[in-house]
Amino acid sequence: MSRVITILEISQKQAYIYESNKLKDNIINSAVIAYVLSAEYIEKVLSDKGYVDKDNMVYSGGGHTILTFLGDNDESALKKAKEYMEHLTRTIYRDFDGLSVFVKTIVYDDNKSIGDNLNSLVSSLEEKKSIRKSAFKKGSFGIEKNNSNTLKPQVAEEYEVESEEKKLLKKIEEKNAMPECIREKGYLPTYQFADLGGSRNDSNFIAVVHIDGNGMGKRIEEFYNSLKNSNEDFDTLKKRLRNFSEGIDADFKAAYVEMLEDVQQEIFDNNRLKKELSLKKNSKGEVYFPVRKVVTAGDDICFVTEGRIGIECAVKFIEALSSKVNIEDKQGYTACAGVAIVHQKYPFYKAYELSEMLCSSAKSFNATVHNEDNGQSVSSIDWHIEFGEMGDSLEQIRENYIAYDNTRMNMRPYVINGGEDLDNDTKFYHDYYKFKQNYKKLVGNDSLAIGKMKELRRALRDGMDETTFYLKANMMYDILPPENEFIKDYDGKIVSYHFDIVEIMDTFLPFS
Repeated sequence: MSRVITILEISQKQAYIYESNKLKDNIINSAVIAYVLSAEYIEKVLSDKGYVDKDNMVYSGGGHTILTFLGDNDESALKKAKEYMEHLTRTIYRDFDGLSVFVKTIVYDDNKSIGDNLNSLVSSLEEKKSIRKSAFKKGSFGIEKNNSNTLKPQVAEEYEVESEEKKLLKKIEEKNAMPECIREKGYLPTYQFADLGGSRNDSNFIAVVHIDGNGMGKRIEEFYNSLKNSNEDFDTLKKRLRNFSEGIDADFKAAYVEMLEDVQQEIFDNNRLKKELSLKKNSKGEVYFPVRKVVTAGDDICFVTEGRIGIECAVKFIEALSSKVNIEDKQGYTACAGVAIVHQKYPFYKAYELSEMLCSSAKSFNATVHNEDNGQSVSSIDWHIEFGEMGDSLEQIRENYIAYDNTRMNMRPYVINGGEDLDNDTKFYHDYYKFKQNYKKLVGNDSLAIGKMKELRRALRDGMDETTFYLKANMMYDILPPENEFIKDYDGKIVSYHFDIVEIMDTFLPFS
């Protein structure tokens, strides 16, 4: 018997998920991608053709699904895989308009390990993707009225047809929109950004949080390599791969639920937090929860919150994740978070792009300050508050944080955990919990007027001399000694120690 292995991947996932400015559309689009790659959907579509999940599914995770098929010889096995995949992709395009799917099949080499075969399969897919010159889809004739949410041609209601599969998926998503442990406390899932909380005259910010596991590609490769010398048969190795993949997905989803439970408890225990959040209610008086998932797929997580709790929610998630151990490779997890704090009307796709850039910034920081393992053992967070001065890249945005005397205003990213081996200064200045402690000390200080703190931001932008003069003139040096306001950072730059606190005063609510 001959064996082939097939990889299925959705192309341009982000463009599909975030093509609309409506939160409900983003959530459903994310659910669509997870569904079409799931064992459940594939078995449902292919079962009539003889597909059996326990025989044909290798694993689904990491943004793709891998299947295996047998035949009397290589040609018949390849023919079977092609027949199955043609039927599957045709059904996907019928059920979920707008998706783009890549498929690649190779013959399994019995002289190589399962890990080497899977690496060859992924490489073959990347090669296929790299040579695609164009993709064709029906566009606009230029005379139609555009949909205000997607900017695509508007379809008249009488002609707008939704597949039965997508209708079913919407019902499933609505049922699973919120964990029962939160729903039973009386909270409703949010489907509009405005329902996350805040008030029209006070805070109308939302936080878009992107979290990505550290070194997951290398970890998968190491797991593949660990199977090289195994004497186990293909089916046993296949089961281990599936356990590994499903374990990652389960651990990240469990961390998300634990974060929600922590937020709910904070709201219940902290009357100040409950009052400040101004939680929204529906016409029946039921309360909307201020956190809503968008993507929870493996180690790729995106959720939105009321703007002032986004940073703390990201930290709670990473804290919960750090307690997990994968069921198969027995290793724990670290991750980085990027938090884009933007106005509710800000284009969501741009906000998500910014959160990704911030997450990458945290990873780059890790690699710089902890190059022993490229920063993979450190969990960090970076954030940005959108005040209207945006750029195409984070580097351009951060140019606005250079003071007139070339000192740097922002200290972030900050380390959440895993920074025990960092040098003492970096460990001290970039410790998230130290930042939070200083925030509470400064913002909660009755002798320090809020107006003076906000005016300090202008002084910091003018540089060290102006800041020193301002602190002394306003008799703030007992709380913020001028000699401690500027420090030499890990990269040799002179950095403000308190600017991050001053900037975030109106968009941050610390948990207890």
